Amino acid sequence: MSETISKMKRTNKIFLAAIITITILFFNSAYLTENTQANSLSEIKYTFHPFAGYNFKQLRDTVYTVKDNFIEVNLLTQQATLYSRDGSEFHFPISSGTKRVEKGMDTKEGLFAIQWKARKQYSVQFDSTVMLNWMGFNNGIGFHALLGKSYYKYLGKKNVSHGCVRLSREDAQIVYEKVEKGTPVLIHKGNNAIKIAFTSEGESYNQYSYKHTYNLLKERYQKIYDGDYLISYNEKILIDENNIYSNGLPIGNSELIPAKQNFKPYTLWVDKNKSEEERLEEIFSGKEKSDFTLNPFLDSRN
Repeated sequence: MSETISKMKRTNKIFLAAIITITILFFNSAYLTENTQANSLSEIKYTFHPFAGYNFKQLRDTVYTVKDNFIEVNLLTQQATLYSRDGSEFHFPISSGTKRVEKGMDTKEGLFAIQWKARKQYSVQFDSTVMLNWMGFNNGIGFHALLGKSYYKYLGKKNVSHGCVRLSREDAQIVYEKVEKGTPVLIHKGNNAIKIAFTSEGESYNQYSYKHTYNLLKERYQKIYDGDYLISYNEKILIDENNIYSNGLPIGNSELIPAKQNFKPYTLWVDKNKSEEERLEEIFSGKEKSDFTLNPFLDSRN
């Protein structure tokens, strides 16, 4: 019986080693390099490159909000999403601004915040047009609905407003009830180099003035463009109406993000006297002494 159990254990170890080896070969995003010049004669030093060959074109800088919601608007698709802290998402079609209409202007890209709200707002510029569930974010530009329904046919299809972001009365009511002053608004054409995330309990965040935040974001975008974002200390920055003025913050250009990023190789040590399969098992079970994380770009300190 004991011999059978022993054989099963050996078989399991061989199987585990085989799975790990196949995984390493299959995913070219990670590889191990052995360095026999270890600090200790009883240990072997490995250099772990967790994302070699990984395409970082989707890497984005991140800012954080303590609010329960934020809005993202894609001007190319004429679609918007209200993200909530509870994980729910509310998708709705919009019609943004365009210079094609008389006295019109393109809705500006940028990182904004809801500056003020009103159930009913009148447009002095456009013959006192009634704007329902007004949510202003960029000077005189904001989200709103209109009294009639003739504009509904353009929602999600064509930008025909004079600059604001129009939505249906039904959707405007839902969004208005959810958002508050300071709710972040990210407006882009699919090429933003930044995203918004919710704060987490126990994490440390910093908030700066508008000017400092503006300059800091420009510096961080440049790190991404230069391929140095992952080897830099990028603190977690808070945004709200206090440091996002009506003119908004820059959102960068994802087209300038290279596929490759520089990152620190992670060092780990394992027992030199163990077999190769035992070393692999130790490495991937987390029992070894190491200072690496498998998700370095999820931890801004790496």
